[in-house]
Amino acid sequence: MYIVNILKKESKIEGYGVFAGEFIPKGTIVYFYGENEPFISKERFLSLSDDEKNLFYQYGVEDEAGNRLMKVDNINHSCDSSILSLFVDGIYCDIAVKDINPGEEMTIDYGLFFSSFPWSKECRCNSPICRKIFGSGLAVERETQNMWHSRILEAAARILDVKQNLFSLEDANARALTAALESKQNPEIFPYVKFSLIS
Repeated sequence: MYIVNILKKESKIEGYGVFAGEFIPKGTIVYFYGENEPFISKERFLSLSDDEKNLFYQYGVEDEAGNRLMKVDNINHSCDSSILSLFVDGIYCDIAVKDINPGEEMTIDYGLFFSSFPWSKECRCNSPICRKIFGSGLAVERETQNMWHSRILEAAARILDVKQNLFSLEDANARALTAALESKQNPEIFPYVKFSLIS
């Protein structure tokens, strides 16, 4: 669930996107999986019709165990994205890796998403560092991985210095994520495709 103010409107990248409804400083946790957003199990997914599976393929996310969650935010990919995925003690969240101004489209790099099957798509982000093709199962250049790492590291260093809406939520998953974040006195990022915050 998003824990910052967002707007959904037509995007110059593709279809509809997610736009900032407020100023979001770098280091802000913008998204996490709330306790009322359960993944469906791999077994349940395999029992779905082909049409239902295709919806998950197009709009869902998958974890490493094959469980899936239908996301309804339609956030677009960019090779120069403003948020990136981060694991904190095994808990998934998205963190702003740039200051995001009100009305600016928020984007994420799909290259960080897990998928049990390879896929690729032509990129339309039009950023100066566009990779032209993105997807899962594609080799990620060291330069891109280094960029992801440095941006997440800089953002993580600011987590406790910016206002975090997350810290005031009563959601059980939010409380667990808050405790995990607050335990990181000297945050470092484990540099792998799945970036993890360690202390």
